[in-house]
Amino acid sequence: MRGEAGVFVVAIIGVAALVAVFAFVPPATQSIVSTGGSTPKTALQGLKSFQSYSQLQDYMSANAKSAQQYNMWGVGFGGWGPVVPGALGAVTFTAEATMTESSATESSIGNLPSYTGTNNQVQGVDELDRVKTDGTHLFVATQDSVALIDAYPPNSTSILSSLSFPSHQMLGLEAAANRLMVLVQTNSGTGGVGLLLYDTTNLASPVLMQNVTIPGNFVGARMADGYLYAIVQQPSYTFNGQGNATAAMPVAGQGGVETELSPTSVFYTNNTAQINFYTMISSVSISTGKESVISVLTGPSATIYVSTSNIYVAYANYLDLYDVDGIPGNAWSGGVISAQMVAQSQNSTILRASYANGTVTAAKAGIVPGTVLNQFSMDEYNGYFRIATSRFATINGASTTSDDVYVLDQNMKQVSSLQNIAPGENIYAVRFSGDTGYVVTYQQVDPLFVISFKDIAKPVILSALKVTGYSDYLHPLGDGYLLGIGKETVSASSGNYSYYLGLKISLFKVSDNGTSAQVAKLDIGDRGTDSPVLSDHLAFTYDPTKNITVIPLTLFQVSGNSTYNGGILADGNPVWQGVYVIKWSPTGLTVVGNVSQYPAGQNYGDYPNGSLSIDRSVIIGDYLYTISQGEVMVSSMSGSFPTVATVNLPP
Repeated sequence: MRGEAGVFVVAIIGVAALVAVFAFVPPATQSIVSTGGSTPKTALQGLKSFQSYSQLQDYMSANAKSAQQYNMWGVGFGGWGPVVPGALGAVTFTAEATMTESSATESSIGNLPSYTGTNNQVQGVDELDRVKTDGTHLFVATQDSVALIDAYPPNSTSILSSLSFPSHQMLGLEAAANRLMVLVQTNSGTGGVGLLLYDTTNLASPVLMQNVTIPGNFVGARMADGYLYAIVQQPSYTFNGQGNATAAMPVAGQGGVETELSPTSVFYTNNTAQINFYTMISSVSISTGKESVISVLTGPSATIYVSTSNIYVAYANYLDLYDVDGIPGNAWSGGVISAQMVAQSQNSTILRASYANGTVTAAKAGIVPGTVLNQFSMDEYNGYFRIATSRFATINGASTTSDDVYVLDQNMKQVSSLQNIAPGENIYAVRFSGDTGYVVTYQQVDPLFVISFKDIAKPVILSALKVTGYSDYLHPLGDGYLLGIGKETVSASSGNYSYYLGLKISLFKVSDNGTSAQVAKLDIGDRGTDSPVLSDHLAFTYDPTKNITVIPLTLFQVSGNSTYNGGILADGNPVWQGVYVIKWSPTGLTVVGNVSQYPAGQNYGDYPNGSLSIDRSVIIGDYLYTISQGEVMVSSMSGSFPTVATVNLPP
C-alpha cells in the first residue's frame, strides 16, 4: 500500500470484513492458483437485439418499474437528466473559427524528420489526445479552443488558425490527412458529446463537414482503419422530482436533428439487473463523415480497451437487490444483502464488440471476478483476451484483497486463470507485451511479476522481483527492457505501510527465462514530486530512434535540514515545473536536459497562473516541442536545450 493510503486500505479491508459476515467467498490459499479450461462461476452471456419498439419499450418499462420500487426504499441509482425524443435539439455543437495571418507556408522539405506521436497502447489504434502532429504541424487543444500550428521547420512555428468552443469541455483530437476530428462534451441541457469533423485541406481555413451528436457522457474513443469509434453512455431510465421512473429510448443525431435508434441496433444480455445505461458505440468515417451507431444495455463503465479488431468495454457489477415483487433492480447501496449478491458485486462484465471498416457488431459479453485498474489491465493476443483484476478475498480465514489474471476466448468464455497472485496487495500497474505480462503490486515493496502466456491454457509466473517503491506505469523498450515510472518509498518505523518519497524511474531487464532485475533507477526530487504520467500515459513521450523519454513533472524539495517532522516524513514544497529529458542505455539512465516554460528566476507557483505547466511533448527531428495550456515552446535538443521559438495558445 502506498504512503498514507494505508489508512484508506485498512478501511477497505474493514469493509471487507463486514462484507464477509454476509458473503460466502470461495476459500483461497496463499499459494498462486493456476487453472486451465475451467469456466467462471458466473455464466457466460450472449447478446440479443430487440425486434420491435414495443419489445424494447416493454423491456425498459419493466426495468424502470424496478428502479422506481427501489427508489421508494431510498436506494440511489445512477443517471443524468431525462433523454427523450426531441431533447437532442438542445445539444447542438458549434465552433467559431479564427484565422490568424501568418507568413508561414506549408513545409516543402522533401525528407521530413522522424517524429513522435501519441503514446498508444496498441499499434495501429490511435488514442484521443489534446495534442496531435503529422511531423509538420501541431494540433493543440486547450480548455475550449483548438490551435492549428505550422510547427516545422521550428523557426517558422506559428498559429495558422484556431477553433473556439465556448461552454464546452474539450475531450480531445484525432488527426489524419486533411482531416481533424474534435470531440467536445457539454453539460448544458441534457448533456452530450459532439464529434466534429473538419476538412483541413486549407489549414488556415478549416471547414466543418460533419457534426455528430450523442446525448450522454463520454467514456472513450479510438481511431483505427480510417474511422473514429466513440463510446458514450446515456441513461436507460430517469426519475422525476416525485421519484417516478420513466423508460428512455436511445437516441443519436447529426447537426442537432435526433433520431431514435432502430430496436435491432439495441442489444442486451441475460444480466437484466445491470442495465442502467445505453452504451452507444458510434463510428464516423474520417474521410467522408459517414456515421453509424449501435447500443448495448450495460452498467456504468469507465474503462475501454480497443484492439485492431475488437472494442472491449468493462464495467463493475453492482449489487442486485430484489423487492417483494421479484423484479431485479440495479442499486448502488441499500436493500437486503445476500451472500450471492455480495459475491457478484466483485465481478466485472466485459462487453466485446467487433469492428471493421466502420461497421460495429455487438458480439459477446463475459464476466470475471474482481475489477480492473485501467485500460492496461486488458489486452488481446492471438485471439485471446487477457485481463488483470483485484478483488476481496478470504485467505486463511482473514478478509483481505487479492489479484488475478484471466484469459478468455472470443466467445468470452474462460480459458485459464492465475489467481491469488499477491494476497493483501493492490495492483498498481499492468502491461502485456507479446506472450508476456507484467503486473506490479505493492504493500511495502514492489513485486514486479513476470507472467508467461506461452501456454495460453496455463499461464505461469516466471519471477517476482522485489524492489523498494512502486511503478504506476510500465513501458516496454524492446530486447527485454522495461521502464517503470512511479514513486520511491520508505517503510514506516511501525505498521504495515510506507511513505512515498520522490519520483522514481526504474530500468528493468527481463531475461529470456523470465528472471528480472532492476538494472538502474533514477530518483527525482523529494516527497511530493509528481508527474501526470503516473495517472495519464498520454503524457509520456518516447523516441526509440534516440532512446530518449520526456517526462513532465513538478519538482518538490524539502526545506531545512530535517527530513522528518514529529516522526512523520516531511512534505516538500513545489519549486519547479517542466520536463526532464532522460536517455536510457542497457547500463543506466541519464538526465540529458530539462525544459520549463516558466520565466527565468520564477519558480513554480510564483507565476500568476498555472497555464505554463507542461503536460505534453512532441519530438520532431532534433527539436523538442513542449505544450502547456498557454504555450508551445520549441527547444533545440543540443547543449542546454536552448529555446528556438514560442507560440502563445488561444485561451
